[in-house]
Amino acid sequence: MSDTVKAIPLFYGDYGENENPSAWFAQFELSLPMNWTDMQRVQRFGMQLTPGEAAEEWYQSLTSKQLSSFADLKLVFFKRWPHPKCPKLTRAQERIMAQVLKEEEVGEWTQVGRTGNYAHVIWAINISKLALGMGDVNGAMIEYALEGIPNVLKDHLECAYTTWEEFVEDIQKVPNVKLKRSREDLEKNRARDAEIAKLKAQNSPSPLLLSQQFAQMSIPAQQTVPTSYRLTPRMFNPNMSTSTFPPVTTQPMFNVGPFMTPRNGPPVYNGTRGAFPPRTPLTRAQILERTALVPQRPNTEAGMRQYEGDVDLWHRTYGTDGMTTLDRPYPLRPGTALVGSGECYNCGMVMEPTHLSSQCTTSSPLHPHETKWRQQVAGMLRRAMLQQGARSSYGTPVQYVTPTNQPLYQSYGNHYMQPVYHITPQEEQSWGEQNDAWGMQEPGYE
Repeated sequence: MSDTVKAIPLFYGDYGENENPSAWFAQFELSLPMNWTDMQRVQRFGMQLTPGEAAEEWYQSLTSKQLSSFADLKLVFFKRWPHPKCPKLTRAQERIMAQVLKEEEVGEWTQVGRTGNYAHVIWAINISKLALGMGDVNGAMIEYALEGIPNVLKDHLECAYTTWEEFVEDIQKVPNVKLKRSREDLEKNRARDAEIAKLKAQNSPSPLLLSQQFAQMSIPAQQTVPTSYRLTPRMFNPNMSTSTFPPVTTQPMFNVGPFMTPRNGPPVYNGTRGAFPPRTPLTRAQILERTALVPQRPNTEAGMRQYEGDVDLWHRTYGTDGMTTLDRPYPLRPGTALVGSGECYNCGMVMEPTHLSSQCTTSSPLHPHETKWRQQVAGMLRRAMLQQGARSSYGTPVQYVTPTNQPLYQSYGNHYMQPVYHITPQEEQSWGEQNDAWGMQEPGYE
C-alpha cells in the first residue's frame, strides 16, 4: 500500500472564496494513507493549515488532550466549523407552517379535560408534539413555527431556541397581563387608524371638485376685477349723487382662484386691494389627525427599539435642533399618553391627581423635543377651541370701516386731507387675530 499523500489545497477557515470546511475535511481524510497512525494524521493536519490565518490560530490554541487522537481532533474541528444545514421545504415543514395561532386566541383561557390552560400555550405544546413526532429532535423547524405567531405574542418572546422544550417554556412564562395590555394597545391603534381613515375620506375632495378647482386656476390674458370700496379723488360737490360717480377701472390682473395680482401694485383679494386672504384655522379633529401621522409604538422591548429608531430617523431628517410642526410630528415614547390628553409634559403621563411638569418627580423625563411637541399641540388645541367658540358667539356678518388718507378737492386750487374710508369684509380680520400678521394690513397698502 502506498504511503504517498495526495496534495490538496490549504485550509483557511474563514469561509472565503466559497470555502466549505466540511468538504475540505472529507477531502483531507481521503488524501491520507490508510496505514498512518493518529499522530501522523494529526501532524499532517497541522501542515495543511494556511499560516497566519484563522484555522492555524485555532489549531495552536488546542490542548494536548484534543490533539491526542485524530478522532478527538475531528470532533473539535466540526464543533468549530459545523456541518451546514440544507434548507429545503419538506412535507413536515409544510405541516408546521400550517399550524397558525390566531390573534384572538392569545391570552384566552381554554378548558381541557379537568384542567385548562391558555390557548397559546396549548398551541405551543401541540405543535412541539407534532414536530417531535416527525423526528425534529434538534428544533430545526422552530423557525417555521415562529412565523405562525401573531406579533402581540411574538413581541414578548426571545425567538432564539435550540430545542422545542425551550420554545414551549418561553411561551409559558409570558405573563398574561402583558398580553392583555398589548392587545388593548393594538385595539386602540386600530381604532385610531380607522378614525384617521374616516377623516381623510371625509376631507378628500371628489374628482369633479378637483377638476373645477383646476379650471379656476387658469391664467387669462386680461381680466377686469370688481372695484374696491375705496372712494376715488373727485371734485367736492355735496349735491352730487353717489350714483353719478365715474366708474373705476383696474389694470389687467393674473387670476389664481380668489387671488388677484395686478401687474403693478399690491395684491387684491376678492376685489379688495391691500387685504390679506383669510387663513382657515384647523379644527380639533384635523389637528389630532395630523399628530397621528407617526404611530405610537407598543410598550414592549421591540416597541422601544422601534421608537429609538423613529427618534433617530427624525433627527437625521430634520436635524438635532429641528422644529416640530404638524407636517413633522415628533415620535411619542411607548407607554405614554396621547398628545392633547391633558398629560404632563415632563413624563407624558396622565395621573390622578394631575400634576404640572414643574411638579413632576419622574426619573426618566421625556426628550426635550417631545416635551416641546406636546406643549405645542396643547396650545393648538386650546386655540382651536377658543376660535370655535368665538365663531359661534360672533356669527353675524359685520363690515369693518377703517380710515385712510386720500386727498379730496373742495374747490379748484384748494385741497386738504380728509379721511376716506374703505370697507373690508368681516372675514378679512377674524376674532382673535388682531396681533396676527395674517390679520393685519401692511403699511403702504392703503
